[in-house]
Amino acid sequence: MTPAGKRIALMTFGVLALAAAGGYTATHLALKHGVQLNTYGNEVGGSFRLMDSTTGTMTDQTFRNRWMLVLFGATHCAEDACAPALRNMSAALDQVEGGRHNAVIIFVSLDPDRDDAERLRQYGESIGPRVVSGTAAPFALADLAKEYHAPIEKVPDPEWTYTMRMSPQFVVMGPEVRYKGMIDARADSAHMAEDLRRIMQPQNGG
Repeated sequence: MTPAGKRIALMTFGVLALAAAGGYTATHLALKHGVQLNTYGNEVGGSFRLMDSTTGTMTDQTFRNRWMLVLFGATHCAEDACAPALRNMSAALDQVEGGRHNAVIIFVSLDPDRDDAERLRQYGESIGPRVVSGTAAPFALADLAKEYHAPIEKVPDPEWTYTMRMSPQFVVMGPEVRYKGMIDARADSAHMAEDLRRIMQPQNGG
């Protein structure tokens, strides 16, 4: 390799190394540092900042002008309850919205030690395109769960050592990040769709 070629290779390596370090730093900071939550005057729900499944960050403003259905749990979910709940809600949204995608399901993992970006990506893809997954540092998750009235409960498990219990309700936030109601996370898709129509149609006009 010529001296010029070596310089180009070293420069390229340096740029790639800096990019990788930047990605790691962003992820580390997203998990280590929280933000002051804002309820926006809601009795339930409000702002959030999470590390998403691409090692970037997502906030409530990322989904502004869309309906958000927020569920807390983990990929290691107690009683394997989370995946069925997410699939039922996805099916319910398909019934209510058809081909439109004005709503997104936000799945918040309460288990950041095991649910890294890659695992969250794989888990979301196994459910469907309506699900967006994220997590945060434990202290930030505690504040967020309190804001969304979601209990945090670690359950002993013989296979996984522990699992995290799913929150009992999806919290429904309107397009302007206003609290609109809750939907039973253990309901079937038909009942979820019925509740969605009741909650969403007055604003959507049908």
